[in-house]
Amino acid sequence: MSAAKDKDFSGLYRKIYGSYIDVTNSEKTVDNYSKLAESYEEDFVGMGYDTPQVLASEALKLLQETKKDLDNCKILDIACGTGLVAQGLRNDGFKGSIDGIDGSEGMLKIAEEKGLYQILKEQFISIDKPILFDDNSYDAIVCCGGFGPGHLIPAALQDLIRVTKSGGLIVYSTRYNEAADAYVKELTNEAEALVTQNKWEKVKIFLAPYFCVDLSASEEKKSKPLLASIYCYRKK
Repeated sequence: MSAAKDKDFSGLYRKIYGSYIDVTNSEKTVDNYSKLAESYEEDFVGMGYDTPQVLASEALKLLQETKKDLDNCKILDIACGTGLVAQGLRNDGFKGSIDGIDGSEGMLKIAEEKGLYQILKEQFISIDKPILFDDNSYDAIVCCGGFGPGHLIPAALQDLIRVTKSGGLIVYSTRYNEAADAYVKELTNEAEALVTQNKWEKVKIFLAPYFCVDLSASEEKKSKPLLASIYCYRKK
């Protein structure tokens, strides 16, 4: 936290929540990410964005509880961007198959150059555009940063379940602050409804740092980290 206090993040924060993210228009957000893909990692990691590694490590830990041979597991990275979650999986020693899907052509170009994925597909996911992968295909689904205002709609959780094998994991995140409060409530309601419908069961939910600071917060909280909620579910 001392680093956060000593550094002015305001310009970078405004860029992320101005030039990248349009909270009112998901398609515009995707277009922005594509145009700014070359600077994406520098900008987001510059804000202390280590959530992809935290999410990747948690997904692997939980996957190993039921899958002894991880080398033969298949993971789908939703809203994969430039491949930060896939890099986190590889950093932790995962040698199995990783496929990725994202709506941003520019981000996928960078991800492809890293050689982390077996298959990469470009798609803007919406309620009337199901994920371009078959039912019951993956041992785990990961999605870091794909759920939030101006990104995937909460109902997309249903499609994540569809492409997951029975007993498979679904691990995703969303930022947790006042600005995202209404969206997080809708996402939580969707997730709980899917539990009630016996589509999946909750494994755990925990908080992790998202950015070093939350400049959209009230004045006394601006220097505190912007948090992410990381949700872990298992398909029935």
